[in-house]
Amino acid sequence: MNFEDLRKVIHLAHSQNIQASADALNLTPGALSKTLKKIEQSLNTDLFDRVGRNIQLNSQGEKFVSYAARLVHEYEQMCSEFSGGQARQVVNVTGPSVLLNHCLQTLISLLPEKNIALNIDASFEGQAVKRLVGGHAHIAIVTGEALSDAHLADLDSVLLGTTTFKVIAAGSHQLFSHHPEGKMTLKQLLAYPFVCPSSSPFCGIVRGIGSDGWPDQQFPRNIAFRTDDFSSLLSIVSQGQAIAYVPDFVITSSAFRAIELVDFQYHYREEYSLVYKPAMADGWLNRLVAKVQAQV
Repeated sequence: MNFEDLRKVIHLAHSQNIQASADALNLTPGALSKTLKKIEQSLNTDLFDRVGRNIQLNSQGEKFVSYAARLVHEYEQMCSEFSGGQARQVVNVTGPSVLLNHCLQTLISLLPEKNIALNIDASFEGQAVKRLVGGHAHIAIVTGEALSDAHLADLDSVLLGTTTFKVIAAGSHQLFSHHPEGKMTLKQLLAYPFVCPSSSPFCGIVRGIGSDGWPDQQFPRNIAFRTDDFSSLLSIVSQGQAIAYVPDFVITSSAFRAIELVDFQYHYREEYSLVYKPAMADGWLNRLVAKVQAQV
């Protein structure tokens, strides 16, 4: 058993799918299965339960992966210490795609230019926090809601910002022919069709009728389109087929315009943070956190 074997088991613990891990690790499923079997035989312990064609990490496996993650972390720290900064550092970042798309440019600009391999895993924030706790990710970008749900004392966070949701439309949308300044009443707005996610773009859970923070119970909308793919949602908006209620940082393209409601004061807000595990933080991560804190 070596450190590469440990990394393979850690990856398997995350995916719980031999084919998916084999593809990600550039191995054949047979070779990966053989490695897992070799490790289990050397330990005289099953780490995964076989469920049909799938595998599921069991309680012994959870203990093993916890030890393995710490060993790999210590090994990487040792290599970094004695390589004079020349060792290639793999950086695993996870979180909802809508937050990653917004924050990655800032993160990349703060990372060292050399010897960095950035792995980006878009996942809903519950899974992102789980990956962080399990040692499968170095950084998670999540909302304050995820942190309040987590109740995990061994995580630390840096507030990156607050987003206020706004109604947006394509600049070519027909509503601007009647309201060229983009100002209208709530009643006028609700005459137009919306595109909404089926579940929250942050946590993947159904939250209300539109799952985007709009108070549909009090002010029901005509929801003409639903999609959980945020790129598709923005595409529908950009084509002028519908309007949407989205985080304000989405309005970076001249293709979109924000709509101002003159008689509606409700604004849905979300805080979002960089989260990490101090006990598993290498020098590069501590330096990155210090740079982020200096910017916010």
